[in-house]
Amino acid sequence: MRGLLLGLLVALMALPALAEVPAIPRFRIVGAAEGLPSTMITAIAQDRAGYLWMTTTDGLVRYDGAEFKVWRNDPTDRYSLRSNALQAMYIDDQDRIWLALAGAGLAMLSADRSKFTAYLPDDVPALSSGDIYAIAGRGDEIWLGMSTGNVLRLDAGGNFSSLDLSRMEDPLDPNPVYALALDDRERMWIGTLGGLAYYDGLALHRVRPDGDASGINALQWVGQRLWTSSETGLRYMDSSGGWHTPAWASMFATGNRAWAVADAGDGEFWLGTEQGLWHTRASHPPTPVNNGDQPLVSNRHVTTIWRSPHGGIWVPLHGRGLAYLREDWRRTAAFKQVNDQGKGISCSLAPANRSGGLWQFDGSGRLLRYDTSSGALVQTGVQHPDLREMEVISALEDRRGQLWLGNNQHALSRLDLATGELTHFTGDGPAEAALWIGEPGDGSVWAAFEQVIQRRDLVSGRVLETISPNDLHGLKELPYYQINLGPDGRVWISATGGVYAWHAETHRFMLVPGLDVDFIQRFVVKDRNRIWLYIAGSIEHWEPRHGVWKRVSRIRAAEGFPAMDAYGLELDALGRVWMSGARGLWRIDPRTTPAKIRSFGARDGLTSQEFSRHCLLMSDNGVLVGGTADGFTLLIDTNAPDVPSFTPQMRLEAVSVQQGDRRRALPIGGGFALVPSDRQLRINMRLLSFVDPMANRYRTRLKGFDTDWVEHGAAGMREFSSLPPGEYVLEMQGIDPLGNASQVQSLRFSVLPPWWRSDLGIALTCMLGLLLSALLAAAYRHRVRMRAQWQLAQHKRELAEQASLAKTRFLATLGHEVRTPMTGVLGMSELLLQTPLDARQQGYAGAIQSAGKHLLRLVNDALDLARIEAGKLPLDNRDFDLRLLIGQVVELVRPSAEQKQLAFECELDDALPPALHGDASRVQQILLNLLFNAVKFTERGSVQLRVSALPQSPAQGIRVEVRDTGPGMSAEQRGRLFQRFEQAEGALTLARHGGSGLGLAICRELAAAMGGVVRVDSELGQGACFVVQLPLRWVAALPTAVPAPARASAARDQAPLQLLLVEDDPTVAQVIVGLLQTRGHQVTHVLHGLAALAEVSTRSFDAGLCDLDLPGLDGAALVAQLRARGVRFPIVAVTARADADAEPQAMAAGCNGFLRKPVTGELLANALARVLADAADLRDRGEAAVD
Repeated sequence: MRGLLLGLLVALMALPALAEVPAIPRFRIVGAAEGLPSTMITAIAQDRAGYLWMTTTDGLVRYDGAEFKVWRNDPTDRYSLRSNALQAMYIDDQDRIWLALAGAGLAMLSADRSKFTAYLPDDVPALSSGDIYAIAGRGDEIWLGMSTGNVLRLDAGGNFSSLDLSRMEDPLDPNPVYALALDDRERMWIGTLGGLAYYDGLALHRVRPDGDASGINALQWVGQRLWTSSETGLRYMDSSGGWHTPAWASMFATGNRAWAVADAGDGEFWLGTEQGLWHTRASHPPTPVNNGDQPLVSNRHVTTIWRSPHGGIWVPLHGRGLAYLREDWRRTAAFKQVNDQGKGISCSLAPANRSGGLWQFDGSGRLLRYDTSSGALVQTGVQHPDLREMEVISALEDRRGQLWLGNNQHALSRLDLATGELTHFTGDGPAEAALWIGEPGDGSVWAAFEQVIQRRDLVSGRVLETISPNDLHGLKELPYYQINLGPDGRVWISATGGVYAWHAETHRFMLVPGLDVDFIQRFVVKDRNRIWLYIAGSIEHWEPRHGVWKRVSRIRAAEGFPAMDAYGLELDALGRVWMSGARGLWRIDPRTTPAKIRSFGARDGLTSQEFSRHCLLMSDNGVLVGGTADGFTLLIDTNAPDVPSFTPQMRLEAVSVQQGDRRRALPIGGGFALVPSDRQLRINMRLLSFVDPMANRYRTRLKGFDTDWVEHGAAGMREFSSLPPGEYVLEMQGIDPLGNASQVQSLRFSVLPPWWRSDLGIALTCMLGLLLSALLAAAYRHRVRMRAQWQLAQHKRELAEQASLAKTRFLATLGHEVRTPMTGVLGMSELLLQTPLDARQQGYAGAIQSAGKHLLRLVNDALDLARIEAGKLPLDNRDFDLRLLIGQVVELVRPSAEQKQLAFECELDDALPPALHGDASRVQQILLNLLFNAVKFTERGSVQLRVSALPQSPAQGIRVEVRDTGPGMSAEQRGRLFQRFEQAEGALTLARHGGSGLGLAICRELAAAMGGVVRVDSELGQGACFVVQLPLRWVAALPTAVPAPARASAARDQAPLQLLLVEDDPTVAQVIVGLLQTRGHQVTHVLHGLAALAEVSTRSFDAGLCDLDLPGLDGAALVAQLRARGVRFPIVAVTARADADAEPQAMAAGCNGFLRKPVTGELLANALARVLADAADLRDRGEAAVD
C-alpha cells in the first residue's frame, strides 16, 4: 500500500453535548450542461404542484429535478409571452403565475399552463407609464410596483387602480418601487428608492426605521421579521413593530447592498448581496459562502434566494447556473489535509484522546491539531524534520501521551507529544508500514503489518511477541481480514477460520466460541455483549449466550445495500451501523423492520463516493471520520437529526401512445381508451423532490397485470408494448433518496378489444360458432352417413369379391371337371366318326361332337369372364404377323358364310404394318366372335371385314370394322348389347340363334384390357357395324416362326412314335390312346408318376404326354424328376386346369408343350409335331456348336 491521506483522521473529545462539524456547505450546481437555458435568473418560486419556476432574461423556466421546460415568445402564437425579458414573478392562490415583462406590461400563465393572458401597456393605460419592478398579491388581488413610483392594484374583476405615494401626508418622492411585501395584518409594505411606506386598506403611511429615511431596495418577510435593505445597511422589524439594526448591518450598505434574505435555521440567515452570497452565524459577523474550499460567487449580484418548504435553498449564480444546498448540509464537512502526502491512497485514524481533534503535519514538520467543530488549526509547538514528508498509514495516541505512527518511511515511529522526541523502530520488524496500531491496556502496544503482527512494550517499544507465517501462534494462516480490540479489551483478529482472541497466559490466539465463521471481513464492538459482523454481503448482530456467541439478526444486501467489500464498519450512539466501501457510505438502521437503509454520497457533501481502506472511525462524541480516495477527510455528525420526513409530490409529465408512425398525447388525468392498433403506451412520471433528483426511485403496479410493484430505479417511465383488452388501473409512486414516498397515484384507462372481441363481435362469433357447429354436425352426420355407405359398399364389394372369387373358383373347378369328361365325349365322338357308320349313325355322332364343342365354348367364355372380373386375365404380348392372323380368321369364318350363301369380303389397308405387338390369341378371339356373330345374325346379303390403321395415332394401333346386312338393332337393344348374358332380342334370339350372351361382353372387356374400345353403329333394318380400335404398337420386322402350313404338314407326315402317356382318368387315357393310335403311334399308358419313372428306366420314348393333376406325385413334380434323371425327350403337359398359372408352372417344371383338355387328334398331332421340331432344332444347334 502506498501513502494515505497525509493528515491523520480524528477522533474527537468525548463531550456530553451534541457533536458539531465545521460549517462547510457544498452546493449542487445545475447549469447549461443539465439543460438550464439561461443563468440570468431574476426570480424563483415554487407552485402548488411542486415545480420550481424561474424568470430569466430569456424566458420562463420550469424545473422538475430532471428536465427544464421553457416558455418563450412565439410570434405565431397569440397566447405566448410577448417578451422574453422577465423582471419579477408571483404565484397566486389559484396557482396562476404573474410575470413582469420588461417594456411589455404584465402576463399571466393560467393554472393549467395552457396559455398566457397579456396585459399590454397599449390596452391598459395604467401600465403605459413605466415598467413593473415588483409583484405581490393577496387573495385575488395583484399588486404591482412600478418604475414611476406608484403602486397598481388589479382586483378580481380585472380592474386596475393606483396608489399615488406622492399624495399621502408624508409623501414620497416619485422613485421606482423595487419591493412589495404583505404582512399578516393585511398591510402592503412598499419599498422605493425614496423610502418605506405601507397601505392598510384605507390610507398610505410613511415609515422611517429608526429615523432613517433612506431609500429601500429590498423587502423580505422571514418568519416574523420584515427585513429591509437600504444604502445604510440591513434592518428588520419584529412582530411587535419594533425596529432592530444588527451589529454587522453596515457590512451591507452601499457597495454591498442586500437583495434577498432567507432563513438558514438556528437563528441564522442567508444574504444575497451585490457581492455574492453571505451567511450569518450567531453573534459572529456574516461570512461569504464557499462551495467547499472554493468561493461560491465572486463579486456577482445574488438578487434572489428561494428557500423550499423542506429547508433547502436555491441560489442563482449569474454566469454559472442555479445552486442548491440541502437542508441537512451541516451534518457533513469535508476538508483537505494540510500536507497531504497520502494522496488519498491510504489514511490513518488517530483520535487526539486528551485534547480532542485531529492530528496533522504541515510542510515544515510541525504538529497541528485540527478542531473538528470550528475547522481551526491549533499549533502544538512540536516540530521535527522527519515529519515533513512522512506518509502516515496508521496512528495511535496512547495513554502516556505518545503518538505511534505507522508510516511508509520508517515502518513504525513514536512521537512524544510532551518533548517532541521522535523514535523510529527499524530493524526489528518488517520494512513496510504498520497498518493498524492498538493499545489493549495491559502495558503493551500492538502493530499489525501485512504479513506480521507484533506485540511491543508500551514504554520501551521492545518487541515482546511476533506472529508470522513461520509462527502463527494459533492462527490458521496469514494475512488477516481485520485486527482490533474486542469487547473484552483483548486483541481480536478475523482471519481464515473465524475470529480469534489473544490469550496472554498461553501467548496464543484462540477461536472465539461461536465465531468460527469464515469470511468475516469486518467486526465492530458495541459493548461487552454486542458485536456486529460483516460477512459476505450481510450485516449480522451477535450476542453471547452462555459463553458462546450467537447470531441474533441478519440484514442481507438484498434489503437495500450493495454486496461489496467493506473498507470500514462503525456503530453510532443510536445503534446504527455505518459501512464504507468503494461504492460510498451506507447507514443501516436495524431498529426498524425491515431495516432502514440510506446511502450517503455527493448529494450529502461527499467529495468522492469511494473511500480508502481502513479509513473509518467513530469518535466518542458521535462524529464519524473517514477518508475518501480523492484525499479529502470527511466528518459526519451522526447525532444530527435527519431531515423531517415529508410527502413529496409526484406528477404525471406525459401519457402517450404510438399510433402508426406518430406518437399521440393522451390525457394525464386518465379515462382514455386504447384501440387494438395502439402500441407502446408510455407514462412519464416526475417526483418533485430536489434533494438528489437523479437518485429518486419510481415504482408502478398495473392492477390485474403485475403481481407486485415493478421497480424502475431512477427512470421515471413505464412503457407497455401492448396490453390485453380490459379495464386497468396503474398505480404509481416515487421515493426520494431519504426514503420519503409520495402518495400513490392512479391512472385509470381501458384497452378496447378488437371488433371480434367486442360485445357485437362476441355475439356474431357465437352466432357463427352455432352456425359452424350446425354445419359441422351436419357435415359429421353426412360423414358418418357416407362412411356407413362406404363401409356398406366396402362390405358389398368384399362380398362381391368373395362371390366373384367363389364364382371364379367354381367356374375353374367346373371347367376342370367339365373338360375331363368333355375329353371323353369329343374324343370318342371323333373316334366314332372315323369308324364305318351309316348315315344315320354318322349324324348322331356329328351331333354329339357339335354339342360338345358348343358346351366347351360356353365353359371357355365363362372362364374368361371370371378371369376378367377377378382382374387376372393374362395378356401374352409378343410380336405377331397381322396379315397371317387375319388370314387364319378369314379361313375359319369363310366356310360358315358360304354355307349360308353370304358374300364374305375382307379388305386390308396398305398402310398396315407387317406385324403388331400384342396378344395375338385375344385379338383373334375378338375378331372371331364379331365375325361369327355377324354370320349368325345375317340371313342374306354380305359380311365385310375391314382392317385399317388408327387415324389419330400414326404408327400405332389398328381399326377393325365388321359390317353385316342383318336385321339391325334399336337404341334400346344397343344399350344392353354388351351386357353379360344379354342378346339383341332376348329369348327370341336365344331360341332362334342360340348362344350365351357372353361373347360381346368378353370382346369389350378384352379390348379394354388392351387399351382399346368396341362400339356398334346400327339401326333397325339397316344392319350393324362393329368397330374395334386397338392401340397396339407397330412392329417393322415379321416374327420368325414355323409357318402354319409347314407345321400342319409336319403333323400329317409324322412317322410312328413311341409315346408315354401318364393319365389317371381311364376314359381320357382311352380317348388319347385311341386318337394317337389312329395316327400310327405306339402309346404306353401309365396311371401315376411312379409307374412312369419305372417305364422310363426300362424303355426309351420319342415323346411323352403327362397330366398335371396326378395322384401322389403330381405331373410337374414328375417332369422335374425325369429331367433330374437325364430324360431329354419332349413332354407335353395335358391338363383340365383353366387357370393362367398352369402353363407357366408346367413349362418351368420342364415341359416342352402345353394342351388343355378336351383334346382332339389334330391338337395332339400338332402339339407333338411342334415339340419334336423344337427338339430337333435344339439338337442341330448343339451339334453345330460342337463342330
